[in-house]
Amino acid sequence: RKKFTLGMTVFMCLLGLPMITRGGIYVFQLMDFYAASGLSLLWCVFFQTIAICWVFGAKKFYLCIEEMIGYRVSMYWYVCWVFLAPAFMVFIFVFYFVRYSPITMGAYHYPAWGEVLGFAISLSSMLWVPGYAIYYLLSTKGSWSEVLRQGVTPVIKPRKEAVMAEEKARLTCQDVRDVEMNIEADLSDDSCDSYDSKRCLGEDL
Repeated sequence: RKKFTLGMTVFMCLLGLPMITRGGIYVFQLMDFYAASGLSLLWCVFFQTIAICWVFGAKKFYLCIEEMIGYRVSMYWYVCWVFLAPAFMVFIFVFYFVRYSPITMGAYHYPAWGEVLGFAISLSSMLWVPGYAIYYLLSTKGSWSEVLRQGVTPVIKPRKEAVMAEEKARLTCQDVRDVEMNIEADLSDDSCDSYDSKRCLGEDL
């Protein structure tokens, strides 16, 4: 893991060196236009939204949020996750191609190979989503319907530490409730004893 981290750090540093040269701003603009704020980011976020809200299930995700923060969020967020966010992302994706114009940097127009390089940068992260889907369909045994059903069925196994923490929290809450019930019972018994003694005292008088 340390060697991998070191290797990736050196690799990223080497990729960033062209951006600090005399013409580095043109390279930076190309990366920013096609990679950081272009189609690739929107593409990945769209499929993440579909995977969470339509495969894992928006209701399950809604309950997970409630369990994490302790209360239910507004149903407005549920509607956004399921309908509004995917619809807006599809609209932006289509609008991007309808209104597409070649990249420029001030008065400088990038050559055709620059645009090809930019789209190649975008596809380097976009192709993994359909690529893995095709690989999964071809490598998994069974009919197409069985493989598809298995592929969209979430298989989530909670970590042992998480299960233990949840069980401890449940037991702690149960102990607290038991103590509260005992205290309430003691207080009610004391109030009854006090009422009985006052009544007896009044009868004696």
